[in-house]
Amino acid sequence: MIESIFNRITEEYCEISPETINDWSEKIKIVEYKKKHLLAKEGTYSRKFYFIVKGAIKAYYMLDGKNVTDWFAFENDFIPSTTNHIIGQKSTHYIELLEDSILIELDADHLEYLCKKHHDFEHLYRLVLSKTIHQLRERIASLQFRTVQQRYTSLIDLHPKIESRVPLGDIASFLGITQETLSRIRASR
Repeated sequence: MIESIFNRITEEYCEISPETINDWSEKIKIVEYKKKHLLAKEGTYSRKFYFIVKGAIKAYYMLDGKNVTDWFAFENDFIPSTTNHIIGQKSTHYIELLEDSILIELDADHLEYLCKKHHDFEHLYRLVLSKTIHQLRERIASLQFRTVQQRYTSLIDLHPKIESRVPLGDIASFLGITQETLSRIRASR
């Protein structure tokens, strides 16, 4: 299983040397969590870096007792939640599993060790962070410049099976609309 995971990472992101893979595999844990498990909680430090082998995840904030979803991740995505640890701030959001999931987990100290020791791992980490920054910039531009219909279509184009894996309330929250508005948009397609 580990070999196939690293093959997926290499195919999706960049080439990683056998030596790096060997060191990395000694530092990871393969973990299985049930739906609704929280990987990060508001007000806590997040010291883990994850790769999704199987599953779906959302990130959200709580505002006036309501869940405001701002990010989804699926198979072959990394979850670089260690940034709060790196800059010394507690998490301002939650990261929750939407499905029973299998992840590889790497502690922040091991992440730093691998970045210092292996240039190719550091390159991978930069790619992951760049992808995350790009997704966040796209989200901001989408909210500022696109209609709700365009945002919905873009989300479906990016994740064609999202409606069968993510609750519609979370999709509506991500799009910045009510669930009723989402139902009207879906009906008009």
